[in-house]
Amino acid sequence: MKLISTKNNNIISSFKNALFYPMPSDGGLWTFKEIKKMDDTFLKTLHKMSLPDISYNIFKHLDNNNEICDNDLKKICEQTFNIPLPIKKLENNLYIAELFHGNTLAFKDFGATFLANIMNYFINQNTQDIHILTATSGDTGGAVADAFGNTNGNIKVSILYPKNKISKVQEYQMTTQSQNITCYEIDGTFDHCQDIVKRAFMDNEINNNLSSANSINIGRLIAQIFYYFYIYANTPVKNKENIVISIPSGNVGNITGCLIAKKLGLNIKTCIGACNINNTFSQYINSGIAPVKKVIETYSNAMDISNPSNLERIKHIYNNNIEQIQQDVIGTTTNDEQTVNTIKNIYEKYGYIIDPHTAVAIDGFKQIQSNNDVGIIISTAHYCKFLNIVEKAINQKLSLPTRVDNLFSKQTNKISSNNDYNEWKKIFMVTV
Repeated sequence: MKLISTKNNNIISSFKNALFYPMPSDGGLWTFKEIKKMDDTFLKTLHKMSLPDISYNIFKHLDNNNEICDNDLKKICEQTFNIPLPIKKLENNLYIAELFHGNTLAFKDFGATFLANIMNYFINQNTQDIHILTATSGDTGGAVADAFGNTNGNIKVSILYPKNKISKVQEYQMTTQSQNITCYEIDGTFDHCQDIVKRAFMDNEINNNLSSANSINIGRLIAQIFYYFYIYANTPVKNKENIVISIPSGNVGNITGCLIAKKLGLNIKTCIGACNINNTFSQYINSGIAPVKKVIETYSNAMDISNPSNLERIKHIYNNNIEQIQQDVIGTTTNDEQTVNTIKNIYEKYGYIIDPHTAVAIDGFKQIQSNNDVGIIISTAHYCKFLNIVEKAINQKLSLPTRVDNLFSKQTNKISSNNDYNEWKKIFMVTV
């Protein structure tokens, strides 16, 4: 697999190197040197394949250097992509792809588990020590803590999250895990957390064995390509060229995965980057300009991001051509009132309960839907993570799943820091 920096095409990397050194020396992000379309036989037989089969075939297509042998790659895909992915029909032209049936009830389980398994593969070959440093706006933290909490003893994990800006379930999922997991609550926003992580990777004093587990890391992003082919193949509609995939978009890693899938030959009509009022991404899609904005707290907290890092990858994939991006992406904006109304309306009409992020994606599709469009909504999290908001919307008391309710009897372990990099670094160097 030949990867290049988004800032300098002359800086290249193997897949293994990019896993463990997720930011190039120029401060860019690793991306594919080229994306060649999958062969027609693969695309025509998708409906016969399981998600592990699809994942294996796409990775082999991308991995032209055979960095992972066939048998080991098959095992990794089978171990990772055994998470159920049901697709629910709400009406003839509206489907929900439920990506939240993993251990932490969020779509991040796919990418985090794949990354953990594939890192373990390389670590077991070289017996090297790795320290995962990652920022989260909500669900990544729990998924990474779960995935890496049970892996090789040579892996330590540090997770940064914005204080008082994630749900109680999300916080407990990351702060009650194994001893190799350290969580830092940062007095600031996700953008502050992400900035600290990026600076750490450029800091020679501490970056010796650092890697990342959010979508800065190309290894996690790759896993977010595979399931779009499975969703496409298993949504029971005849006119698949009319499919519109609506994706809740914060740090825009998930929609980047979908756009790469489209480049690989997934024959969908378009993608929707469905944003809340922290809509830097949708504003960029509609105007070609990414405004500098202050983050505003919303009900869909995982999307409370003003500087989406994966936008850099999208621009690179499309050669910074906004007109070409606009052919494949539509940007929408949904506020909290619309979010609550959508949760309420979906429940009243279909008896189906959704979380706020899924509501933003549904509202985004409804904003642009034409007569022939078939909407597939990417549902990224179970509603129980946002129980207060959902209960308010549907005016009904709901119970938590047992595995979530049991979290609250556990002791949390977290370290507080302000959002100044140097202050956090002092704490980090003492606690690692």
